Amino acid sequence: MDKKSLKGIGLFGMCIAHLISVGYTENTVEIEKHFESLDVVDYIADKYKSEMLVEFDNSIYDKEALNMYYHDYVGYIEGNESRKYGLVDNENDGLVLLLSLLMDRVETESNKWTI
Repeated sequence: MDKKSLKGIGLFGMCIAHLISVGYTENTVEIEKHFESLDVVDYIADKYKSEMLVEFDNSIYDKEALNMYYHDYVGYIEGNESRKYGLVDNENDGLVLLLSLLMDRVETESNKWTI
């Protein structure tokens, strides 16, 4: 299987941080449903189109790869959001869950980074 680029996942995270900053929330169960259906990036980008910093339309970023990144957490997090990702305490922390899962990758990969 060819590896897919996660280019844009950091920018997607910044868009999510912006949405949280201006007061938007998403139900965690709803976000997890979109993980399962492999369309969470599409769901967020379409729903908050006027708030997004860039378009996630496959012209630059591989939405399939970004959606698959979040899909890979299906089953691992369901029902354990606050235990595994301490920032996710409320049912409307779906956007926080998106950021937490992105930061999970940063934590894992950063042990290879140097300055």
